[in-house]
Amino acid sequence: MDQENDPKTTASTPVDDGRYDASKIDKLEGLEAVRKRPGMYIGDPDERGLHHCVFEVLDNSIDEHLAGFCSKIEVSIHVDGSVSIRDNGRGIPVDMHPKFKMPAVELVLTNLHAGGKFGQGAYKYSGGLHGVGAKCVNALSDWFKVEVSRDEQVHFMEFARGHTTQKLKVIGSSKHTGTLITFKPDATIFTITTEFKFEILANRLRELAFLNPGLEIQLSDEREEEKSERFFYKDGIGEFVRQLGRNKHLVHQDPINLQGVRSIDVEGKQEEAFVDCVVQYNDTYNAQILCFANSIPNADGGTHLTGFRTALTRAINQYARSNSLLKDKDPNISGDDVREGLVCVLSVKLPNPRFESQTKVKLVNTEIEGVVSSVVYEGLMAYFDGNPAIAKRVIEKSLMAARAREAAKKARETVRKSAMTGGGLPGKLADCSDRNPENTELYIVEGDSAGGSAKQGRDRKYQAILPIRGKLINVEKARLDKVLQNNEIRTMITAVGTGIGTGDGEGAFNPDKLRYHKVIIMTDADVDGSHIRTLLLTFFYRHMTDLISRGYVYIAQPPLYQISRRRHTEYVADDAALSRILIRMGSGEVKLRNLSDGNLLEDAALSDILDLLSQMDKFANAIRRHGGQFDDYLECRAQEGSLPRHLVKIREGNQEQTHYFKDEEALAAFGKENLDLGLFESSEEETSVEEANRSQTSRRARHVELHESKAIEKLLEQLTEKGLKVEHYAAQDQPLFELIEGEGEKQTTKPLFSIAEILEGIKEVGQRGLEIKRFKGLGEM
Repeated sequence: MDQENDPKTTASTPVDDGRYDASKIDKLEGLEAVRKRPGMYIGDPDERGLHHCVFEVLDNSIDEHLAGFCSKIEVSIHVDGSVSIRDNGRGIPVDMHPKFKMPAVELVLTNLHAGGKFGQGAYKYSGGLHGVGAKCVNALSDWFKVEVSRDEQVHFMEFARGHTTQKLKVIGSSKHTGTLITFKPDATIFTITTEFKFEILANRLRELAFLNPGLEIQLSDEREEEKSERFFYKDGIGEFVRQLGRNKHLVHQDPINLQGVRSIDVEGKQEEAFVDCVVQYNDTYNAQILCFANSIPNADGGTHLTGFRTALTRAINQYARSNSLLKDKDPNISGDDVREGLVCVLSVKLPNPRFESQTKVKLVNTEIEGVVSSVVYEGLMAYFDGNPAIAKRVIEKSLMAARAREAAKKARETVRKSAMTGGGLPGKLADCSDRNPENTELYIVEGDSAGGSAKQGRDRKYQAILPIRGKLINVEKARLDKVLQNNEIRTMITAVGTGIGTGDGEGAFNPDKLRYHKVIIMTDADVDGSHIRTLLLTFFYRHMTDLISRGYVYIAQPPLYQISRRRHTEYVADDAALSRILIRMGSGEVKLRNLSDGNLLEDAALSDILDLLSQMDKFANAIRRHGGQFDDYLECRAQEGSLPRHLVKIREGNQEQTHYFKDEEALAAFGKENLDLGLFESSEEETSVEEANRSQTSRRARHVELHESKAIEKLLEQLTEKGLKVEHYAAQDQPLFELIEGEGEKQTTKPLFSIAEILEGIKEVGQRGLEIKRFKGLGEM
């Protein structure tokens, strides 16, 4: 056969001949590289990477604050899963770039390594040194919108997965400045979850407010009514440290403030680096040190942390020896001992910070280590000289920590020796037969009754059961030598086989000796069970941290409910799942007839429609919370051809009107005709506009962008494909559907006059004849 006629060697199906030449080299254009390898830019695309996207956009607003141009930031989580970040900074430049011939805002949001943070022309102290933050978020978003207010105009631009979908345009006027970015994560990238957690965002925003005194940050969650939080702290990280030390017995009441400025060399120029460090000791036994560089959290520390640790140990030993609190023959107090019970927030601001990766968890600037060490050492020595009583208490605590460490070492060796002399494994442990840790699981269960149930249901080959009695010792409030006196703790240490404690001596913690690669905490689904789970997790986090970081520790989630109907039994984890199950059970008992075409829906087809209607119900409630009527909102689609993206409520006296606008152009046109309403002013300025209006026209306006419109549009298209008409969502005079329950003579029908009634009708059926049992503990199962 001729080669040119061989289908295996045609151009469409090339053969790898083993050659490595220029044809094998591929270049990803624009933001394609970010979508291809998101882990290089935001870390893993899991829950942490999802929230990191918000932080990347947020960092730009913080940089505006550090430059002195931003005093307020608003973060909003929307019902459709999108997030908005608004600031009152200068606004991203929108003028045409002379070199690249495109608007500056488009350049910085679509081109890697384009931004105002390289030559320090716009920002002296910035966290976004790589210039890839916001554009990475753009690339990883299903859609991404930016609204810029500057030069008395409001500019708008939209993107999808890194590509421009709407060119820059003016949509209104404003006397104020700022940037509003809204994006929805791409579910094809974030396959694990696209749901933002209020608590994770709140913790980060709270940190930022502490680190930037005078900056107001507002977080709101539209998924739940009236859920919002405001962060504003005048005292900065001093207030941060006091909050971290609350409810703890303090060694000294007032935190120690260590601040200073030093000159560093940056590319041949002398620049200033700022160090702001606040420390406070309490009577606990663990250190809590939080590090930040240009307001960016550094979970893994870095050179600034190294400088702090060195200075702290040096200052305490120096003062102790100079004041005869430590004898000449005594060894120096170790770093671990001087940090026991320490709460510290260390914040540095420096030009051109360098991090280990784009996730910025570790600072690597070598020049900052000496700066921090100098500021902390000199500040501590001066403080100790002026406060000798406090210095003495701190040093006495460090000496007690050293003595306890030696006692813990002996206790650790005792645990190891008792395990060896007592046959190795605790008697309560029901071990498995497999000796390969990669295959085995250890279930730590609450009490003997749960242990008995678990033993009956386990696979003896690879599942081991360890029951523990009552509540464990709280390791946060006890030194290691006291922890090791607790029988349940000793039993766990022996069972997992790793040892415990730092150092290289006998019995020290060694994760490579772990006997099970899955350590599963399985406690009751009640308050007591939750408390025990927290105590266990605290123990593993404080004394066996590597087991958590390596992914060996798991939490079992036992069901809270058992649902039974006839011969069908199902276990349910929580109340939200119970609601979903009721709908599914109801759909299994009924059929739905569409009277417009006679089509009969049942089983999987009906379940698909109910799933869509459940999602729609969530969005309908959101529209109502915004002040709109869902029927009117859908009616706009019939009139305009698409769902409105903006809602404006206008109140004049006792009269209120609702206006819907399909896009930014329609809203802008309305705004020009009604300049007195100030539609494009930020919420902070709306008050003054509103007050002025009261004295003149008494017209007051509230503008809401309906971020959920795209998600609702997609749901409506899916419902239409399944034979449901959008105009039937509102109630009609004649029945549109028929809910059929039962067979033959026992068959009953119920007329439904709208799509909205389908879900409620099936919920009623699902609740009939159910036996619901709520579990108190694992022993009942």
